[in-house]
Amino acid sequence: MELWLIFAGLTAVIFFAGKNLVRYGDILAEKLNLGRTIIGIVFVASITSLPELITGISAVTIADSPDIAAGDVFGSCMFNLLILALIDAFYRDKPITTKVHHGLTLSASFGIILITLSALAIFLKDSVPMLGWISTASFLITVVYILAVWIITSYEKKLLKKSTKQTEPPEYEKISLKETVVKYALNAGIIVAAALYLPVVSKQIAHTYGLTETFFGTIFVALTTSLPEIAVSLVAVRMNMVTISVANLLGSNIFNVFILALDDLFYTKGSLFAGMDYSNLFSAGISILMTGIVVIGLIYRAEKKPLRLAYESIALVAVYLAGVFILYRL
Repeated sequence: MELWLIFAGLTAVIFFAGKNLVRYGDILAEKLNLGRTIIGIVFVASITSLPELITGISAVTIADSPDIAAGDVFGSCMFNLLILALIDAFYRDKPITTKVHHGLTLSASFGIILITLSALAIFLKDSVPMLGWISTASFLITVVYILAVWIITSYEKKLLKKSTKQTEPPEYEKISLKETVVKYALNAGIIVAAALYLPVVSKQIAHTYGLTETFFGTIFVALTTSLPEIAVSLVAVRMNMVTISVANLLGSNIFNVFILALDDLFYTKGSLFAGMDYSNLFSAGISILMTGIVVIGLIYRAEKKPLRLAYESIALVAVYLAGVFILYRL
């Protein structure tokens, strides 16, 4: 019971600090004159993925659990796409995929590529060449991530140049850059402190209840570290900023896989991917399947909904629930 109380406390801290972190990150991005779509895909996505980054590093250093690190990343990718389906319920008229532009297909496609690369690294294990204690797969993932960010931001900048709309007036004119940086750093520090102990508590709970670290990392740790994504998505929907919401979720999945490459740097016992159990391939496969469904929705752009959820959203919920059930059975 005590472990669950600690887990719940860490969850609450990450949620509220993550919400503030997103707000001040948005202010900081405005001060730097960045477009809102780029904010969602790159800037906000990296901010909301901070818990996954810190949790992953502490999982491979303090908790010595590559499976919790992998479960957190793939589980967060799955949960982010589930969030996308759930926020679709806020719009009764049309599917959420019709309210954003086709350019977000780039983010989803790069997500599929990066998740596939990480899955191949897990499957091949020690067959992948090493540079020191780091797998060359981590270097490849890093290169693809940088390429993805460059291509996505270049495409969005082209769209901004083609746009004939006038520049929106600043929303945070009364807040200084100094105040923004200080409060941004403060909330980032709070998340770092909370996420540092999350994998340790998670590992203890997993062992107490006889759950595998892969399952617990994929479900419970991923849910906790995805709370900032939930916060910013709900805030964006309430502010009718659908593009930022969707871009944040897809961008977070790209950054999440890049986190595995960073985790490998801190895992000095050898290749991080070689230390992961093959059961993580199932979570990776579900993430790829769900992302593929999102790509179909973004391209097909159905004009009607059968229920409160679009066809692709219903498919996302069904695949997620089936994946969780099968992973538990495994």
